[in-house]
Amino acid sequence: MWKDYRRHLSWVLLAAAGCLGPQRGDYRSALPVSIAARSEAADRLWTTIQETLRRHRFRLDRVDRGAGVVTTMYVTSQNLFEFWRHDVDTREDLWESTLNPIRRRVEVQLDGDDADWSRVSVAVYKQRFSSPDRQFNSTGALYQYFGDRLPSTTGQIRVTEKDETWYDVGRDPAMEDYFLHKILESAMVPEVSDAPGDARALKTP
Repeated sequence: MWKDYRRHLSWVLLAAAGCLGPQRGDYRSALPVSIAARSEAADRLWTTIQETLRRHRFRLDRVDRGAGVVTTMYVTSQNLFEFWRHDVDTREDLWESTLNPIRRRVEVQLDGDDADWSRVSVAVYKQRFSSPDRQFNSTGALYQYFGDRLPSTTGQIRVTEKDETWYDVGRDPAMEDYFLHKILESAMVPEVSDAPGDARALKTP
């Protein structure tokens, strides 16, 4: 019975990981658009950016329409068991955030002038959690791992928040591509004829 349970659980976990896309090399973090800054289409795009980020459980930090910028706070990324979330987009990233705490924040930038927005870009920044290794002298020590009672392997009597930190590990091109297209599709920004040097230019009337 236990073997059957483990086998079924393995299939569920593999299926959950399989719902994510494979790593590939054609991700986009920005696309050209043509939207009048003071128009219904601009209002819809601006609202969609915020709604999309909120739906993916990000807390908004800066919302500045004049500068065309929306940023979020850092949010700890989903792990393998949180199949209802979507803030990682590849199997590799999912395993990474399952094995070691990772957090992300998003920045959406609308470039242009007072007359229109000519470009939408998305940046997703990643940080990895770092904490000193703890000593495990008994099976009961496992329950104390997330507290401050376990000594470190370097001789510290206790590991406190001051010893723990998050450090930058670059950007997430897969989620940048995902958010970019999710926002533009949800805002109903239609595709038009190709622009020179960019096969996926987008434009609104």
